[in-house]
Amino acid sequence: MNTLFPYLGFLLLPVAAASGWWLAKQGERSERERLNGLSFSYFQGLNCLVNQEQERAIDLFSQLLEDEPEMVETHLALGTLFRKQGDTSQAIQLHSNLVSSENLSQEQRALALLELGRDYMKAGLLDRAESPFLDLIELGLHLQDAYAYLVVIYQQEQEWDRAIEMLRRQQKSGQASALIVERGRATIAQFLCEKAEIARVSSDLKEAGHLVDQALREDPCAVRATMIRAEIYATTGQKQLAIESYKSIEQQNASYIPSIIQPLLVLYREVRAAEEVLEYLNTLLETHPSTTVLLATVGQIQLMQGGRKAELYLVAQLKKRPSVRGLEQLINLNLTHAEEPTAREGLLGLQTLTRQLQEEKPEYQCTQCGFQGHNLHWQCPGCNHWNTIKPIVGVSGE
Repeated sequence: MNTLFPYLGFLLLPVAAASGWWLAKQGERSERERLNGLSFSYFQGLNCLVNQEQERAIDLFSQLLEDEPEMVETHLALGTLFRKQGDTSQAIQLHSNLVSSENLSQEQRALALLELGRDYMKAGLLDRAESPFLDLIELGLHLQDAYAYLVVIYQQEQEWDRAIEMLRRQQKSGQASALIVERGRATIAQFLCEKAEIARVSSDLKEAGHLVDQALREDPCAVRATMIRAEIYATTGQKQLAIESYKSIEQQNASYIPSIIQPLLVLYREVRAAEEVLEYLNTLLETHPSTTVLLATVGQIQLMQGGRKAELYLVAQLKKRPSVRGLEQLINLNLTHAEEPTAREGLLGLQTLTRQLQEEKPEYQCTQCGFQGHNLHWQCPGCNHWNTIKPIVGVSGE
């Protein structure tokens, strides 16, 4: 035994090497199996998301976090899942923990901040949502998202100056497309109009006029600003200037003409320009036909020439452009001279029918989301976009 002892080390070297190789292989295999297990669970979770199995996905991702707490992407995905499920408190907790972690890269921290801000938005905590988005701007990452969310926050809080500031900074960031810049200017004009409305209601007409001028510099096609200017002129007794302001809307966006016909008619009648208004309405009917313009023309003819002339004119126009509202007006004109009880009863029945049809028919529609209603909103109640609600104008009437 003793004579073999000096050689024992050499004899064991191959065994040690083989053992090391075997252990290394076993370690690699264990690590590979562990990673494969994680990958399988991860993709299984993604598959559950695709199949709308939200709760199962949450369970899988939660297990992944227990097995591998440093998997940032899993944290982000799970937090987003919680938010979509309505569990904003869990989402906020997960994303807050990520933001507080010192082991994240700058891009990972930026993603966590973005998701945390979205969590607060979903929870309605606008004051807390502001901070993550401001941090993103400080980092210079995800700027377009950060500015967009801050604009939403400030406009909901009616902090119009801060909303305008964010839009201007977004435009100057160098990352905004030409379309974003254009829409941004139109939205700034709307925010300035909001401020102008506040000033006008407070009887600060000078400030209101100044804000309207700013809005039109931002967006020369800002119909709302022109409407406010016309109202200011009318309030201060400058009726002719108010008329010209309303008429200029035809060049800005002719689709809004039906919305300004009534206040325009009132002004024209106050300045006793009957012939002028009739000529203008006839021109509009040729260039921008709509039922609103037609009925205004019929009303003016009735005032100037009597009901019979108005009725004949309306019949001729309805043959070219039939509409339910036009038919209702024709019934009204006929009722003024219908004497037989049977004839009146039939006309009243038709009148009821046409009114019911009109009640079901919207007057305005959002070009962005399709929201429909009977009132003009400058911000769509459906999608919250500005300046997308337009009067519904068609050959058969709006």
